Amino acid sequence: MDKVTHLFELIIAFLLLAVIAVKIVEVSAKMVGFEITILAMDFQSILSTTLALIIGVEFIKMLCRHTPETVIDVLLFAIARQIVIYHEKTLDLLVGMVAIAGLFASKKFLLDKFVKNRDGREKRETPE
Repeated sequence: MDKVTHLFELIIAFLLLAVIAVKIVEVSAKMVGFEITILAMDFQSILSTTLALIIGVEFIKMLCRHTPETVIDVLLFAIARQIVIYHEKTLDLLVGMVAIAGLFASKKFLLDKFVKNRDGREKRETPE
């Protein structure tokens, strides 16, 4: 399942890269004076859909692995999507940034203290 979700992530990333390349061509043509439309969707809706797909793939990982790291990853992508797509107020942006910082801090300081055994169980890392 990890290979399939990784493949989906790569496909989504490649498609987003292709959309960005097409949008660069459209913007370049507008700068020269040509009015062309290659993609009918605006970039904001494409980005919203792409981030929703990424959250779905991360959610599948979370359901398969059952680890705290995957839960934090899903939350990170969901909050990032909220910040990028629905940035209405400055306070919302600030709260989202604080939430992301808190998730990164908890990932670094709380979850990095656990190491996986070979059999998949977690154990606390002991200082030497």
